[in-house]
Amino acid sequence: MAEYRNSIRTRKQIKKAFAELLSEKNDISKITVKELVERADISKSTFYSHYDDMYSVEEEFEQEIIDLLNSLLQDYIKSHTLDYQTYVRKLISLLKENEEIYKKIFASDLPIKFIDNLKDICTKALNKDLRINLLSKDPKVRIAEIDFITNGTIHLFVDYFKGEIPQTLDEIGDGITSAMNLLFRVSK
Repeated sequence: MAEYRNSIRTRKQIKKAFAELLSEKNDISKITVKELVERADISKSTFYSHYDDMYSVEEEFEQEIIDLLNSLLQDYIKSHTLDYQTYVRKLISLLKENEEIYKKIFASDLPIKFIDNLKDICTKALNKDLRINLLSKDPKVRIAEIDFITNGTIHLFVDYFKGEIPQTLDEIGDGITSAMNLLFRVSK
């Protein structure tokens, strides 16, 4: 059990050092394993026992965020309720847990593919959610509406983590909730 905790702690050190370096250099190709292990205060062999290369650290960050979002969306869809506010609060809470690291990651030149993956997850979830009764019945128009909602939501978070908007995560959550109230025709 102690070995497992050590492994988790080491991975966190590596990811924290990676986020700091990425924030400073703005480009993953400019980060060396030597710099990362020095910043994380670990050996190269320790790094390579956890990751293949710098890109696998980046992929793990991306996958964590994607898994988090996907899990919350799937839980919400399976709930068969309109209590999306609980899920928005959960998302905000989970994002707050790693807020400083996410700010450093998003401040870099994040691959567009990652943001596109986030949009794709949201788009698919919204497309499946038949409770959204304000959207068009015309499939082409509905796709445009869902893309509008998804792009706006994802970019709110991206802009927040890049430091480009003054709102807090809680205020963003309130804005999303307010928009969802309109979308789901929920009256207060």
